[in-house]
Amino acid sequence: MVLVDEYFCDLMKKILSRYDVIKNLEDSKEDFFTLDVELTKINGLLRVLLRKSEEFSDKNPEFSKLTKKIQNYFDNYYFSGELEKIKEIYSEDPLRIKHIRNSIINSLQNDNMIFRINKITKDLE
Repeated sequence: MVLVDEYFCDLMKKILSRYDVIKNLEDSKEDFFTLDVELTKINGLLRVLLRKSEEFSDKNPEFSKLTKKIQNYFDNYYFSGELEKIKEIYSEDPLRIKHIRNSIINSLQNDNMIFRINKITKDLE
């Protein structure tokens, strides 16, 4: 179980690290492209975490709770289309960049998903 816990802890730390990058971005064109990259990384890590947490949900009850939150995130939030539109048309508009960045942060905080990840990470350390 120790290896599983370390694996999950490492995945969640990477997600939290990428989340912190997004939270600390400015609203410039360069930061917008960083936002796009970091969100792609988060989504990939969340998909791995979702798949693995389903696999190990019988080992730790926190994993099943987290699985529901991650699935809710993927069911209700998908920013790729919006990011592509902003990239093409509004990448120079700081207000649009700020709005999409705030929407992404709010989606990660929705249902306390990012806070649950933070809590589980601290519990596993």
